[in-house]
Amino acid sequence: MVEPQEKNEVTAESVSAETQSESGRETSEPEEEQNADAVRVTDKRRFASDGELVIEVEENDAPETSKEEQEGIEQLQARVKEAEHKRAEAERQVQEYAERFRHAQIQLRTENEELRARWQRNFAQKLEAGRGDIVASLLDVLDNLKRAVAVAESSEGGGTEFESLLEGVRATAEMFETRMRNLGLTQVPSEGEEFNPEIHEAVEIVPVAAEDDHRVMEELQPGYKFGDRLLRPARVRVGRASE
Repeated sequence: MVEPQEKNEVTAESVSAETQSESGRETSEPEEEQNADAVRVTDKRRFASDGELVIEVEENDAPETSKEEQEGIEQLQARVKEAEHKRAEAERQVQEYAERFRHAQIQLRTENEELRARWQRNFAQKLEAGRGDIVASLLDVLDNLKRAVAVAESSEGGGTEFESLLEGVRATAEMFETRMRNLGLTQVPSEGEEFNPEIHEAVEIVPVAAEDDHRVMEELQPGYKFGDRLLRPARVRVGRASE
């Protein structure tokens, strides 16, 4: 009876030892695997010059994309290209509109300057025409003053009072004519000039020598111009050579 008991004790001890050895193997195996893994780990991080982390993805590490994902990427790229094309077209149109606007500004400025110059010319012309009308309306007054002086000079009357009156009328006529000349009045050249129907009005034709043919022999009434405008033609006698 004693021997079987000893066998049982040996068996229990052997079992305990085997169990411990197995557990030791089990705990050592993960440690070895962890050590092996620790050896295989490689730091692939890259840093830029400013210290920023640069993430690099190797081709082997890139995840494989499915056909649907690839089509989605291609569609997205196509949309990006289309958006870039539209943006470029929009920028071109903006530049075109800006160029048109610049040309329109230049054209509007030019038209405004031309319109202002036209208004100034029209104003100057109207002002000149108004002044000419005023001067033309006073020609009869000047003629009457000159006639009064001419009649007084040809009269036989005399005396101190008459001479004083004549000098006063003569001075008035000269002053009036001077003021009108200052406004732009000019007398048409007549006597001794070749007859010009644009500024002369032939009242009478008188026989003359051949060298005086078609010349103004006498001025009956002076003609006047205001600038380039003829206010009144000169009334003259024109010479005509006999055949």
